[in-house]
Amino acid sequence: MRSLILILLILSQTAFGQLVTSNNTPNNLVQNVLLGTGVQISNVNYVGSPGSIGYFNGANTNIGLDEGVILTTGTIANNPAGPHGPNNQASAGVSLNGGGFTKLDALVNGSSTFDATILEFDFIPFSDTVKFNYVFASEEYPEFVNSEFNDVFAFFISGPGIPGGEKNMALIPGTNDPVAINNVNNGFNNNGNCMNCAYYVNNGNGSTFPENSNNYYVQYDGFTTPLQAISAVECGETYHLIIAIADVGDGLYDSGIFLEANSLSSESPVTIDYSLSSLAFGASNIMAEGCVDATFEITRHGYRVDQAETITIVPSGTATEGVDYTNIPNAINFTPGQVTQTFTFTALADGIAEGQENIILDFFISDACGNNNAQTFEIFINDLENVEVEVADQTVICPGELVQLTATASGGGGSYTYLWNTGDTTQSIVVSPTSTTTYSVAVTDDCLDQTAQTTVEVTVPLYPPLELNATGDIIEQCPYVPYTLYSNASGGAGFYQYSWWSSEDGYVSTADSLNIAPDTSTVYAIVVTDQCGNVISDTIDFTVLSPPLEVSITDPPQICPGESVTLTASATGGFGNYYFYWPDLNDSSTTVTVNPLSTTTYEVQVYDDCGTFTVSEYVQVVVVKPTVDFTISSGTVYQDLPITFQNLSLNSVYYSWDFGDGNTSNMVHPNNTYDEPGTYIVQLIGEDDKGCIDSISKPIVILPEFYLYIPNTFTPDNDRHNNVFEVSAVNVVEFEIGIFNRWGELIFSSQDVNFQWDGTNPQGRIVKDGTYIYKVKYKSINNDEDIIVGHVNVLK
Repeated sequence: MRSLILILLILSQTAFGQLVTSNNTPNNLVQNVLLGTGVQISNVNYVGSPGSIGYFNGANTNIGLDEGVILTTGTIANNPAGPHGPNNQASAGVSLNGGGFTKLDALVNGSSTFDATILEFDFIPFSDTVKFNYVFASEEYPEFVNSEFNDVFAFFISGPGIPGGEKNMALIPGTNDPVAINNVNNGFNNNGNCMNCAYYVNNGNGSTFPENSNNYYVQYDGFTTPLQAISAVECGETYHLIIAIADVGDGLYDSGIFLEANSLSSESPVTIDYSLSSLAFGASNIMAEGCVDATFEITRHGYRVDQAETITIVPSGTATEGVDYTNIPNAINFTPGQVTQTFTFTALADGIAEGQENIILDFFISDACGNNNAQTFEIFINDLENVEVEVADQTVICPGELVQLTATASGGGGSYTYLWNTGDTTQSIVVSPTSTTTYSVAVTDDCLDQTAQTTVEVTVPLYPPLELNATGDIIEQCPYVPYTLYSNASGGAGFYQYSWWSSEDGYVSTADSLNIAPDTSTVYAIVVTDQCGNVISDTIDFTVLSPPLEVSITDPPQICPGESVTLTASATGGFGNYYFYWPDLNDSSTTVTVNPLSTTTYEVQVYDDCGTFTVSEYVQVVVVKPTVDFTISSGTVYQDLPITFQNLSLNSVYYSWDFGDGNTSNMVHPNNTYDEPGTYIVQLIGEDDKGCIDSISKPIVILPEFYLYIPNTFTPDNDRHNNVFEVSAVNVVEFEIGIFNRWGELIFSSQDVNFQWDGTNPQGRIVKDGTYIYKVKYKSINNDEDIIVGHVNVLK
């Protein structure tokens, strides 16, 4: 049993913060996990999928139980269908296509159940009550509250004295109502319509979590608080318990029962516990010779408290009483009303190395059924070694470096007190010696009160002073003279790091030398750091005697395209004579003349007698001119119709127009009328305030005159005016007209542009007054084609 629980505990530590499960046989799960005190188990039987039952560890989840047995209607595996969290699904589960259980069918009014998981066994209680703790959880929460999908579970107990021969132990506290989804919840979709909601835990819905909640390491959307199943029984009789759970309606969303470890119990009339004064070997059942006491506490419960009682104690084992441990009483005598008694014995130091010995104590107790049962305890006694302590010597690289010294103690009872010569009382100390130093520590065993001492030396190396040799100061007449600056560090702790800085550029390099060619007087600094952080520095003054060479060019005026302008360069500073060169013009004069057609930048290069560098200067000659353009007021123009010319020019102040027909103008936006059709070249010349000009010429096509007018009313009443419907047209070469009544019937047509309609229909009768539709299709002399649809009013 102990080995099984140890394995399960190890498994539980592999996934902190999440439910942990593992498979095991039903018999082991009942006998070694679920079973507590005062109950004897037999005939364990299981019906269901092997993957639906197992061990769980929920110590770091919000399920409310640390460990125990889990039964589900699906799987206990750690996969998306299992009960492991976090709760990231609203519909986790797996259908096993398994059968139901008729006893559970009856609890849901005959509805069909699926994927039933059934664990049953016989048990004998040794008092008048049996109980265990559990949590019921389901993925049917909260969407299927108060629906037919009401997954069901029950704890059926049967045996002597059970009303009706069998009953369900899974009841809401203080009632006879069974625990189920539909009567322990927070309403449909957690709408707050509580049913015994004090016993309900909202675990979210797979996507959102309740407010002020922290851990959701179980997949089920909801579950009960830890509840207790309890029933009255008769001492020493045999009972049968069926723990069953099943899906209802379908086998999809899963539910589970968590049964708390060691909670299946029947109250023992006497409980016995013990503790050791010191865990010398880290175990609660091993004493150390000469310094550990064991104290037993015997407590009575229930009806036994009112009676006198004697509990006999029989010691045995390889250890000898009076030699290896002090005397243990042969019996504990309780007077009526006395609840608790204790006794203590000590492991003696006999000075003999005997290895491990054991003491077995049998407490003979009469149980409630009249049986005389023994509760057995085994305690071991181990020899103690002399106290020893070791501290490893240390060697540091740098004076003042932090180093940790740790005292490793052994022997004694395993619990130690430390005292260093620094005054520290911890097992480890941190020191930072600047020279080789010896430290000492005394370790006292708290069990034997035995002290051991040792010393440790921290070796600190002694380094020569850190020194630096660097290039001396430099004086040069000319700038840009190349030099290499050197530095050489010695002494210190070695492994040097170099940093070069300049007054002009700041940080520049990490090499031990630096290539330079300064344009002006500059201070260079070299900083050297060894591996222990010791720093030394030096500076190098580089002096340039010549002042900076500076070049300027006269500022040219703006010019027209192709106009000449003179550029003059001059220089100051530097050393000796100046030499000029215009690379764009291949000219070595100080003064040059240029006549660019567009804005152009010119460069002059100047060097002095140093010959170590060249200075360039640039000047831009800006070429300006007006930009002229124009357009006409419409896309198509005709003879004898005035045309407006829209001036689009920029930067012009004077204009000259030539319209190509002999007419001219100096207006900004002039008009012109052409008498004859044809193509004319129109020229615009623009001039700015500097006298710069620009011009543009564009052809325009003048079309022959074209005109078509269609009236909308005529009065065929044989008076002297407006008796016919006709059009006015100029230069229409093709023409067709149709006139229709309101029913779309053609009542007049013609292909003659000079037609006249007198208002009669094809039968020769005058049409009635009203509105008639015409459709005109024409082509002009300019090949313009169009269709016009309109109406004409006939009035008599």
